[in-house]
Amino acid sequence: MASRTPGSPKTGGTGATDAARPTEAASSIVTLDASPEADDDDDALRAAKFLSTEGHAQLSPETVSGYGEFEIDIAAILREQLPPFMLELMPSPLTAENVLALPERARGAYMLLLDQTPVYVGKTDSNHGFRDRLSRHFYTVQQRRGLNPAAISFRAVRILVFSNFDVEAILISRLRGADRTGLAWNTTGLGSNDPGHRRETQAPGPFDLLYPIRIDIPVDIATAGSQRVLDVLVSMKMGLPYTFRYETDPDPRRPNKNVRFNVGHQDQRDSIIELPPGPHTVHDLLRFVVVALPPGWRAQLFPGRVILYKEDTKYAGASVVAG
Repeated sequence: MASRTPGSPKTGGTGATDAARPTEAASSIVTLDASPEADDDDDALRAAKFLSTEGHAQLSPETVSGYGEFEIDIAAILREQLPPFMLELMPSPLTAENVLALPERARGAYMLLLDQTPVYVGKTDSNHGFRDRLSRHFYTVQQRRGLNPAAISFRAVRILVFSNFDVEAILISRLRGADRTGLAWNTTGLGSNDPGHRRETQAPGPFDLLYPIRIDIPVDIATAGSQRVLDVLVSMKMGLPYTFRYETDPDPRRPNKNVRFNVGHQDQRDSIIELPPGPHTVHDLLRFVVVALPPGWRAQLFPGRVILYKEDTKYAGASVVAG
């Protein structure tokens, strides 16, 4: 069907426009689902039989004056109305409280702002709504050198008729059309997944280089006293706003896989640490942990993550914290 403006009708009847001219006749008059339970289907079957046996002329729908088609170009409506609607919203600070106040599983498009300037637009998907996406961004911007989390806010627009429309591309096109330098974070790898230990040599993303994580901030995430090293590592992994990954034992049930972080490595389960009262910086916690573990463990700091592995490899782009 040819494209028309949003909500434009297509009508039939004699003397109408080209859209109303007869089209090539179909191979059959009507195709029906002959479900015996539906009265409407029974009536349609009788009508089709009547038309086919009484010698009536075969007409295309466009030649019937009482018939029309109405098409809504939702993509065109989104391009026209979504950007100004979003830009009119008053931004909200990117806090955990504000994110959790959003409707659960609500989907649509969102924007991040730094000092009231749009720096990133994104969209949800069928598995991750606003809460998931914005929570991830909330943690990503914490404890970063040169970045004040209090300066970041967001706008979020729930799109109730949400399908496979690329609302992210629509917003990027409109906003960069007005300012080619806008949305600076959309090309920096913000929110990228952890590359995993096998790709430790992969170059860090521009966002991590621009705003590297800080491990010199005191954090209150570990309990003081005598405990397994694994307990401290789990507390760190669950409490830090950036990726903290450490080596775990091979999984005997899954080839080339490792057990989960809360199972850990044998050294971590067997080693006991005497943790003094905190709070401590992550730098100090890593040094305590490495001292408590058997020889061979090394903690390294990347711009966007911290790792702890039993290896002597020194990765380019990383600094050794302990070991």
